[in-house]
Amino acid sequence: MTRELSTSDITGIHQTLALFAHAVDNKETDALSLVFTDDVTIEIGVGKGTVLHGLDAFRDYVRRLPADAADHQTVDTIILVDSDGTVRARSRYLAVRADGSITNGDYLDIVTRTPRGWRINYRRTVHRYPRVDGLIGPTAITDEWRPEPARAPLTIQQDR
Repeated sequence: MTRELSTSDITGIHQTLALFAHAVDNKETDALSLVFTDDVTIEIGVGKGTVLHGLDAFRDYVRRLPADAADHQTVDTIILVDSDGTVRARSRYLAVRADGSITNGDYLDIVTRTPRGWRINYRRTVHRYPRVDGLIGPTAITDEWRPEPARAPLTIQQDR
């Protein structure tokens, strides 16, 4: 498999990841189809966290979020390509709570090129700070999410 991604691919992945916060924080659940595949799996938290299967399950989750749920920002995204062609994105998130306090963590995504553009097929949210309830934070990031030169995408200037 190739590690080549076009500049359009990389831009499309970043656009998809950025759209997540807008759709969730504004409860624009119809827009979530621009972010996730229909069969997405989302793991929120580590250990005792929530696991959701399918876009409809995540839409229901978003609809149930309280009005004062945290606002999210997705930052510092890196893209990795596995030897089998799997494309992963690892991003940091900052979430501002209604009381002004901030929490942060990592989004660990597998993204897939679909006929409708890049979509997240798998997301794991790893909480970092503040530490609560014995969560293990960044140590929950396993090797497949660690950056290595051999997994950095080879960027090509022209779209395929």
